Amino acid sequence: MVDIQSPDPLAPLYERAATQIPGIADKVLEAFFARSAAYRQLPHQLVDREITDSVSHNLQVFLRALREQRPPAVEELTDQIATAVRRAQQGVPLDVVLSTYHVAAYVGWSAMASVAEQDEVDDLLATVPALLQYLSVAVPAVAASYLTEQQALHAERREAGRALVAALLTGREAEPLADRIGLDLSSHHVVLAVRVDAPPPAEDARFAAHALVRRLRAELPKHALSALDHDGGTVLLPTTAAGLEQELTDAADLVRRLHTAAGIGVVGGIAAAESREDVPTAARQAADIAELVQRLGRAPGAYVLDDVLLEYQLCRPGPGRKRLALVVDKLAEHPDLLHTLREFLGNDHNRHRTAEKLHLHRNTLNYRLRRVAELTGYNPADPADVRLLAASLIVHDLRS
Repeated sequence: MVDIQSPDPLAPLYERAATQIPGIADKVLEAFFARSAAYRQLPHQLVDREITDSVSHNLQVFLRALREQRPPAVEELTDQIATAVRRAQQGVPLDVVLSTYHVAAYVGWSAMASVAEQDEVDDLLATVPALLQYLSVAVPAVAASYLTEQQALHAERREAGRALVAALLTGREAEPLADRIGLDLSSHHVVLAVRVDAPPPAEDARFAAHALVRRLRAELPKHALSALDHDGGTVLLPTTAAGLEQELTDAADLVRRLHTAAGIGVVGGIAAAESREDVPTAARQAADIAELVQRLGRAPGAYVLDDVLLEYQLCRPGPGRKRLALVVDKLAEHPDLLHTLREFLGNDHNRHRTAEKLHLHRNTLNYRLRRVAELTGYNPADPADVRLLAASLIVHDLRS
């Protein structure tokens, strides 16, 4: 068993190590840039002196804590925490930031070992537990400050992104908001209006809603601009004229992924904007499509205007719609006839399949269809009349 003694505050080794701090800091700086592409991408004039000063300060704090046989105090880590905040702002990954502490510990301890005499091995070994203790306090403190700043930056960027989406959807000036998050605005966009079914009741509804939003956002491509909540929202997919068709295809695939991630029904209305000025119009169309699909009880999935073209036109106000509504309204007091007509239309006017679906005798079905004709004035057996009945039923469903 190796007996590691407590550090001797007056050990000459620690005095000599203190005189080596500037040289050690330079070696640590070289190691940072040699091992990390993230640091090499930063302007050297911006970080060289900062890193050198930070490493020097770290070594001084470590040696002081070593001599006093204690962990570093919180106030001694202020500079390290401030540096970590700047690294978060500069986009240096957290694992790279934390690895620098271990690089500095390795280089610093190796430098101390290189100046240790044979009779100072015990003093050198005494630094190992102290070094581990220093890292156990400094690394979590730095990580916490980094993550706090990163969360603040993400929240700020998300809010700026939502403001940018709102500006594009309403036709307001968007360039200043795009500049704020370092984004070049595209000329073309695919607009996706997302509608999410109400989730089943949960013990903690707020937690479930937050978890749902996180799952939805995780599926969005990096270039997407979004304003999503637990019940849906709008996603803008910037693209070019050449990439518009592919982006439309990708948007439909995105709806399928959102549906899977949500675990409940998700409907997406999709429209294209061929200029920035067209975004508000495309957004209204996409929202109308999504709402129409939900109101008609269609299956979850992605829909474009062509998928609901007739229904979309029928939901536009006008005298034609009012006249159509009157047709099926005449069946309001006969729910069995209304249900029979709906099934007849849904089974492609096939009487055999309709009778089986409704568990009716064929004669009973025929009687009901005759009653529909008598009450509405339109015969389900007539191809022209059945088209009008189908249109009237759509208007009825949209109103109900």
